[in-house]
Amino acid sequence: MVKSIKIPVKYPVISDPEILGGIPTIKGTRIPASLLFDLINRGYSIQLIRAEYPSLSKQKLSAFFTLMSGNFDVSPAQTL
Repeated sequence: MVKSIKIPVKYPVISDPEILGGIPTIKGTRIPASLLFDLINRGYSIQLIRAEYPSLSKQKLSAFFTLMSGNFDVSPAQTL
């Protein structure tokens, strides 16, 4: 039996072998998730990130940072 977690926010990061060779990206874009961490670490504001990457909606950024900050409920689930 494999355990997984259910995350109540719409999961904003995907890994698809057809998109950047499977590097985790923000869903609906070709923007690597790691790039967002790098930009925040360099002091970019959310507003500046959105100006540089207009395909990132407020909703996508909010879901991404909510997920990455751990501000969500986690409950174990069973998968086949």
